[in-house]
Amino acid sequence: MPIPVNLADLGRRARIARLARRLTLEEVVSRAQFTISWLSKLENGQLTPSLEGLVKLAEVLECGVDTLVEGLSIPPQYVVIKHGEGRIEAARDERDGYLTESLADQWRDRAMNPMIVHLSGVGNRHRPDNHNGERFLLVLDGEVKLEYGDELIHLGTGDSVYIYAAIPHVLAPAGRGTAKVLSVSYDPKPVATPASGGRVSPGTARLRKPAAKPRKRSPARRDGS
Repeated sequence: MPIPVNLADLGRRARIARLARRLTLEEVVSRAQFTISWLSKLENGQLTPSLEGLVKLAEVLECGVDTLVEGLSIPPQYVVIKHGEGRIEAARDERDGYLTESLADQWRDRAMNPMIVHLSGVGNRHRPDNHNGERFLLVLDGEVKLEYGDELIHLGTGDSVYIYAAIPHVLAPAGRGTAKVLSVSYDPKPVATPASGGRVSPGTARLRKPAAKPRKRSPARRDGS
């Protein structure tokens, strides 16, 4: 699914840059060999320009292309990956037998990273996985052994496990067969707290201890001591 672009904002930026240099529509199109209709539609957010057109426009307006397009991509509301169309990526050593099929590549800055892991051979034994956050694993097919820290966990088809992903862990098929695992990793992003303005991870606020109540002062003794 292509990532849409905020054409209205692009057009507004182009118009501001043109007016800042006191150029008319006619002056711009004569220098860049556009048509007035093309430039007018662009400034009104009704046209998707080519990269070549943007480069020419930026040259005439004496601004970088980044000035016109930076931050214009609109985050998608959803991402659909058809069966078998996820991006396949092998581990550094393909002989290990650890292939990942990404399921949400087009969603940028996502907090979760869903993928299907195809296991054979020794899996990722040579490069144990560990990263910030949490990870959910569901065995879709076959049997899996999960080496999690000092523990060995056996999982069959339909079994699942939820782990703290910072602890090094190895996924490999149990026996000589192959296995397929749904993996969803969650990497918590820092968020600002209104009270302090600091950066904390989600859930940290609710773990804070309540402020200590002020201690009551004992009444002064009347004998002057």
